[in-house]
Amino acid sequence: MNAYIITGTSSGIGSSLARNLLSGREGVISISRNENTSLNRLAETNNSFFRHFTFDLSQTDKLPELMDSIFKSLQDVNPERISLINNAGTIEPIGPSGKMDATRIEIHHKTNLIAPAVLINEFIRFTRPLKISKSILNISSGAAHNPYAGWSNYCASKAGLDMLTKSIAIEQSSEEFPVRIISLAPGIVETPMQEKIRATSAGQFPMRNKFIDLYNNHRLSNPDEVAGKIIPLIFSDHPASGTFSDLRNL
Repeated sequence: MNAYIITGTSSGIGSSLARNLLSGREGVISISRNENTSLNRLAETNNSFFRHFTFDLSQTDKLPELMDSIFKSLQDVNPERISLINNAGTIEPIGPSGKMDATRIEIHHKTNLIAPAVLINEFIRFTRPLKISKSILNISSGAAHNPYAGWSNYCASKAGLDMLTKSIAIEQSSEEFPVRIISLAPGIVETPMQEKIRATSAGQFPMRNKFIDLYNNHRLSNPDEVAGKIIPLIFSDHPASGTFSDLRNL
């Protein structure tokens, strides 16, 4: 059995990843603010290892304690391979700089960048003694490399996550049992985040109509199909550690 620690499992890609893995009798540790009870039922049906931790990732000071609890829950499992998937994220606040609430900006960066950084740090610390395959997958975005008016925080947090990925890969290259770490943009996927984008005003996000057109023309990817393409990449040698990739080009 492989073990997968996944953030943001209440809906979207995170939920699809968890369902796919549990259906294959893999072990899943889910982290989200809201519990996805369907995952519990699926785990029971398939006799899969499953643990859920209800947690708000913006509470970054409590993340080391969370990871301690997670790895204690894995003590008797002895997974063959282990992975951390930083999937959770927020697009809000959307709008031009100078018109946003400071507290919401802080929560955004804690959720999108600081939380993954702390989780990665703790994951590497806890797994360092393990002589098994270890990987980290950071869900990124094309916005990490392309600026969008109204998305300054989202672009910046995803760019930071990609640079974190590159730097940690260099650090791990000298380890005897390194952690492979990659950033992956899944494309434009039909998730609750897309609903929020379409619900914004053109004044907040000038490219809003483009995303509405993509939705109306059925151009959004299905999260279950996206999850099915992501899973084989988690422990693969390709893409190489430290790289950013667009799933649509793989």
